[in-house]
Amino acid sequence: MGGPQGVDGGRVRRARRGRGVRAPRGAGAPRRAVRAPRRLARDTWQPPLPLGYAASIQGLGGFAAPLLAGASFTMAALLLPTLAAAQPRFARWPDAAVSLFLASGLAQIGAVQAAVWARRYDTLPEELAQWWPGEVRDGRPTRWLRNVQRGHATLSLRWADRTRGFYHAGIVLLLSGTLVVGVPPGRVPGPRWTLIGTAALGLAGELAWLVHAAFLDPARRHAAHGHVAAAVAGLVAGIASVPGFGRTGRGVAAVLLAGAAVGHLVVAARVVRSVRGGGSGASAGSRPGTWSGTWIRATWSTWAWAFGASAGAVVLGAGAGLLLATGTAGAASVRAVVVAGAVVVAGGHLVRFVGLVRAERAEDGEG
Repeated sequence: MGGPQGVDGGRVRRARRGRGVRAPRGAGAPRRAVRAPRRLARDTWQPPLPLGYAASIQGLGGFAAPLLAGASFTMAALLLPTLAAAQPRFARWPDAAVSLFLASGLAQIGAVQAAVWARRYDTLPEELAQWWPGEVRDGRPTRWLRNVQRGHATLSLRWADRTRGFYHAGIVLLLSGTLVVGVPPGRVPGPRWTLIGTAALGLAGELAWLVHAAFLDPARRHAAHGHVAAAVAGLVAGIASVPGFGRTGRGVAAVLLAGAAVGHLVVAARVVRSVRGGGSGASAGSRPGTWSGTWIRATWSTWAWAFGASAGAVVLGAGAGLLLATGTAGAASVRAVVVAGAVVVAGGHLVRFVGLVRAERAEDGEG
């Protein structure tokens, strides 16, 4: 799953600027920087980084994206006649499933168009030398010709990144449609959960791939994986908690909520342990490991994060307990409360994930 990531999204961005890729500060043995190739002389061409990125994007836009667009539109065309009022419903949310397939096909068309625009600006030094032979002296381009080549390279990379974005958005929408179309109307039988679980694993794998490629900082990448996993667990648990999924759906939702609650507690415990050990940037005048007012003020943001993680654990754990302890009577109101809590927690994690993405882009000079 997942198309060309430019070898590594973060390394691509840093290598394009000729800067070293350094590991985050932290305890443990010092890590060596992963650097881009040696900085070239000023009177030479600007190479693409990674070297095969443009070719991989053209392969994506010329083969993979059209193929996936055809598959998405075929699924939508096959399911569209079943939306008539007289036809039996093939899924719990048929309109949502068809909409996801249509959106996936449109995203892949966007990938094809963006790949065409990327190819418009993709040029080789040999081509530039043939077009302007007087601007190359002793095998070295003039400043004007270097600016032409670098300007085209910048625009080509910009459209290549947009191609990759459309492509992965289309894959996520296609996998989401596959997951939605697998949920039958009425109660979900036991064997159908195998199909739903397989589709959910595919979607989770694609999201994990995207998160891994989007972050270079190991600590930030680890945090992003946690936020995405908690957000997806909260959303899936909220959906499984709605009326109509029966006892099995209620059990799945309770397990997901309980697992997310345990994860929140683990994070909160680690944060408190790191603060008590003096690893959260306490001021020089405070002593790590003491409960002095100066130390608490210096670490208030970390304490707020620990409190948020603990509160999320309480909400998720309470939701799991309510689902397991509530019978048929009053189940609708309880599930409504659980769905609201799960969605709120998932939304909080999505906000934190967006913050991490913005921090990563700002560090690379793209914010």
